[in-house]
Amino acid sequence: MFKIKIVTILITALLVFPSSVFALSMPNLATTATPSAGLTMPSSGNDLAAMYGIDAQAYVVKDMTTGQILINKNANLSWTPASLTKLITALVVLDTKPKLTQVVTMSTADQIAGFCSQGGACIKSKAGVKFTLDGLFHAALMPSANNAANALARSTGLTQAQFVARMNAKAASLGAINTHFNEPTGMDPTNQITAADYVNIVSAAFSNPYLQSIAGLTNFSLRSINNSGYNQTIKNTDKLLTDDDVQLIGAKTGYLDESRYNFAALLKYRGGDNLAVVVLGEPHLYQAFAETKTLASLAETAKYLAIINPLGQVLGASKSTPN
Repeated sequence: MFKIKIVTILITALLVFPSSVFALSMPNLATTATPSAGLTMPSSGNDLAAMYGIDAQAYVVKDMTTGQILINKNANLSWTPASLTKLITALVVLDTKPKLTQVVTMSTADQIAGFCSQGGACIKSKAGVKFTLDGLFHAALMPSANNAANALARSTGLTQAQFVARMNAKAASLGAINTHFNEPTGMDPTNQITAADYVNIVSAAFSNPYLQSIAGLTNFSLRSINNSGYNQTIKNTDKLLTDDDVQLIGAKTGYLDESRYNFAALLKYRGGDNLAVVVLGEPHLYQAFAETKTLASLAETAKYLAIINPLGQVLGASKSTPN
């Protein structure tokens, strides 16, 4: 931690006094150790993130204005998305141009697909209870309700095989070429994404004003059309919504035993540029939030390190951890 503080101070000085940087030898600035501290100046955003000890198994930070990858580790590592799957589900349903007032009757299949009796995240429901499509979108994205996600997929009238085919086609159309889904809820651990792919998915999802409006809510009153006993208040699982340093445009959490905690967000850090941040395989949910914020806070410094160390690398990609 002491070394990290010293590096932060040094980089801050470089940002405040850039003219002094260019009076120095570029290679030496990037690679010369600081003897008193016993550390080496980071030469890329990846080096900097490594010094901060980010625990995620894979992560990517992308500048959405320039399309540049600023920081990454194991960007192409295949990983179980868990409930990150639900953003593709939502996009595919929206592609069918549905009416948000459409009434959907919940089924036993929804409860089974959601593992509702086995501890899976679900809204309070049972076969025969009716909700609007709008309500189900809120339920699938805010508390990550599996039964709601399955009902959304069913609402399209497609078979599950047809719906899954569209999920994979949608992912491919967004440039997610190393991604594959087998069902719409995220409960199947054989669903696979990469962090590099998922920055494109989270960006596309929360470029949609409707999905963005849902993601910005901390709670929502979900009402049944036919049974007031199933009226309920649902809450957003995203804790960065109330963080003063982060302007959250949209985000999604995900957890399975096989994936641990995943988090993906489109955000601005302290009024900076739009960033897509994906962290996969965090040991704790609070850590997923904290490390997302840390990575976002390093984005500007990552850009600057690329300028002062122009060795031909693509910003954060100079020292990407092998997959």
